[in-house]
Amino acid sequence: MTAVSQQCYPSGSYAAIFFSIHYVLKAEQLLKARGISLDVVPVPREISGDCGMAIIFDSGQFTEVKSILATAEIMIARIFYKEAEGIFREILWKEQ
Repeated sequence: MTAVSQQCYPSGSYAAIFFSIHYVLKAEQLLKARGISLDVVPVPREISGDCGMAIIFDSGQFTEVKSILATAEIMIARIFYKEAEGIFREILWKEQ
């Protein structure tokens, strides 16, 4: 898996990984309440062999998702862009 610079991709989806299932469930609740279309799925094995859940959402909602979660102080551990089936690239999205 290769990290790429922060950017929004015009199509496709993102997988957000959180520090705990509590954050996943809270993020799901907040994002759905704001009309964000998402799926909660097991973390893809291409990303990690660990147990856990991820939130998958459209790349066009990237900025809004970050804003909603930051306002609610829900920390995202890592974000990946899904390039193709089974291919994920980590993006560097946090302010350094």
